[in-house]
Amino acid sequence: MSTKPVPRRRGVTETTAAIERSAIDLVTEHGYDQVTVDMICHAAGISQRTFFNHFKTKDAALIGSDEPVIDERAAREYIVSDGPLLAGAAGLVRIEPDRLPADASLLVRRIEAISQNPILLARQMERLTAIEDELRQILELRLRHDALRDGADEDELAELPEQAEIITHLLAGLMRYIGMSWARRAADGAAPALDAERLAGKLERVVRKLG
Repeated sequence: MSTKPVPRRRGVTETTAAIERSAIDLVTEHGYDQVTVDMICHAAGISQRTFFNHFKTKDAALIGSDEPVIDERAAREYIVSDGPLLAGAAGLVRIEPDRLPADASLLVRRIEAISQNPILLARQMERLTAIEDELRQILELRLRHDALRDGADEDELAELPEQAEIITHLLAGLMRYIGMSWARRAADGAAPALDAERLAGKLERVVRKLG
């Protein structure tokens, strides 16, 4: 007498990946507005209860759980360093490797989906906004350190908060560029990485052309 095999239960990581993959597939095929949590659950073969155990919203399933944080040790070193200002600040934003998809192709498709959808792009930028104030404070401390070293006067010091705010907004655009670069690297089979020295060189050449 034969019996039907019992379906193997997915682990947490495997279920999370299945939900993310299904969400991205559906949005890529049908568009963001047409996709519902029910559709994602059906495609992933899970219940709504399981979905909400992993993600609070549809957007969270699409964007992922890899939220950026500030590397505090790198921030302390950055404030007193003589390295590049903007490229160095990009290196302060860290995403835990275990929060990134193990499947590189999923990371590529997620970044592509986010970059092509204004709503998802806005949601992703909100994550950077969550650490924006901390970044601005770090940038202001670095600017003050540099200004005092160079003998800045009171008028120059008074401008530093506004300068730090401008650089923080520039950093948001730079982080988007880095995300797209990661997607291209992953598509070519390379691991996502930030080459701060190379990035600084590119930024220096770009800034010269803006003057």
